[in-house]
Amino acid sequence: MRKFWIIAFWILSIGLLSGCGSSASAAEVASTVDHQLHFTDMSHIAASERPAVPFKAPVFHQPNARPVLPSRLVIPAIKADMPVVELGWSKKKDASGAIFSEWDVAEYAAGWHKNSALPGQTGNIVLSGHNNIKGAVFRELDQLKRGDEIQLYAGGRIYLYRVDEVLIVPEKYVSEQQRRENARYIQPTPDDRLTLVSCWPRNDNTHRIIVIARPAHLVSAQ
Repeated sequence: MRKFWIIAFWILSIGLLSGCGSSASAAEVASTVDHQLHFTDMSHIAASERPAVPFKAPVFHQPNARPVLPSRLVIPAIKADMPVVELGWSKKKDASGAIFSEWDVAEYAAGWHKNSALPGQTGNIVLSGHNNIKGAVFRELDQLKRGDEIQLYAGGRIYLYRVDEVLIVPEKYVSEQQRRENARYIQPTPDDRLTLVSCWPRNDNTHRIIVIARPAHLVSAQ
């Protein structure tokens, strides 16, 4: 009986140390344990007292798989057709010297916020763009109305959305509470949606325009 518990403890120790690195592979460990147990009759040992099953090498599904990012945005109602690029954020300082993070904005393209959902995933896909400089790709967002179609291309597919809401919210000279309220539109959501964000009006940046679209259906890109 003592022999079996020694073997079980040795197997458990290998498992606990595997995250720190080990000279023996998981396959070698399994082979060694199988060899040691091969000559031992365990039929009379209760299942609860038998050594743990040998650890197996992990199997990773598609180890080289990469996320499929959106690549093109088309809004027929306002004759908008633009590339989509991935966006991150930058650290900046306010007038008091406090450091804060601010989303970058794409030039001559719509920018996909890299912490937002991807096409085909559940959640909020967030795209932002300029309204009056560097391509002004989102200049006409205020012309959209409910039901207008939006096409988002990704991985050889077209994801179709229908505009549900067009919102304009204050951004400058507002309280911190209002800023947090505005930020909720680009946060993750439990439902599927596409959110477009830009400055407003066209000759100033005092407000934000937010377009929320809901999924229609998926078609293959030509």
